[in-house]
Amino acid sequence: MPPAGLLAIIALGLVIAYVLPQRMKERGTYALVRTEDRYSADMRVVRSSARRLEERREHTPHSGETPLLVTGAVRAQIATLGETHMSRPSGPLDRAATVAQRQRIAMHRDTAGLRAARAAAARRRATVAGVTLLASVVSWVLVATAGLAAVVAAAVTGLLVAVVGFGARTAAAERRADREVVALRREVEVAATATQALRVVARARAEGHDVQPSDTATQAIRIVTAEDLAPLAVPAPIPAPEITPADAPVEEPAEAAVSPWDPKTMPVPTYALKPAVRQQTPRPLSEQDYAASRLAAERAARAEAAAERAAAAAREAQAGFRSGEAATTSGSLDTILARRRASAS
Repeated sequence: MPPAGLLAIIALGLVIAYVLPQRMKERGTYALVRTEDRYSADMRVVRSSARRLEERREHTPHSGETPLLVTGAVRAQIATLGETHMSRPSGPLDRAATVAQRQRIAMHRDTAGLRAARAAAARRRATVAGVTLLASVVSWVLVATAGLAAVVAAAVTGLLVAVVGFGARTAAAERRADREVVALRREVEVAATATQALRVVARARAEGHDVQPSDTATQAIRIVTAEDLAPLAVPAPIPAPEITPADAPVEEPAEAAVSPWDPKTMPVPTYALKPAVRQQTPRPLSEQDYAASRLAAERAARAEAAAERAAAAAREAQAGFRSGEAATTSGSLDTILARRRASAS
């Protein structure tokens, strides 16, 4: 029957070789799942368990968060919002930029937390590897000097190999996970950069300028020369030597004479081709014009007086006709009544 110590060493080796790697793999998978699902397009949040605790405070009447035209219960509700209250972005571009920036910040925060957890796990693995290395060295020294069983030293050495192999497998798994997440990280970065840049160039594009979004601001940097850095250290300019007529080069006659510049004839504008308009001046008034106007006025006055007289005569004749007709009608009526009375009596 094998000793109990050997069985314990075998059990410990099995735990380290199978159980511990499985647990570490599960932890890494859970961390990656939380990171990926947060930005997954297929993920649907059913309910949020977090509650926002807002501190109640009063806003001044001239505060931007309290509209001046809102009264009653609505104004009281708006005025009691906490300091954490912020106005939501109104435009679609502002909302897209805000969402992209939030995703970018969350991605950086999750990446930093994951890297910190990986660094802590790597330190723990390094500590375990160092302890097992020291234990294996001590066990082999005891085997050589104190007569310790070689099986114990071999078990400790096997434990060291298992720890180192597990660390290598974990590092390889982390690198694979990073390669899978790098595309998602790049997509989030590009979306955040594009939306933020579009917010900056939207006004310029609305004004008609051809601008392209960029994550970096364009700066005009002047070229710095040696004269700007050290004005006194710049060498003095060397004057050019004067050329005497004897040293002047002889100009050779050109083979073909260059034709002088001839300006092109431009067409005459259309407004210059229109005929001139003769100025219209009124004829001056003469004595004949004044006499004719007076004669026309007198004729009009005489015609108006004659028309008035004719109208008056017509009115008088109409009045006489009406009075005679009334008298004739009343006489005939009296005669008829007298005849009726006579016949009745």
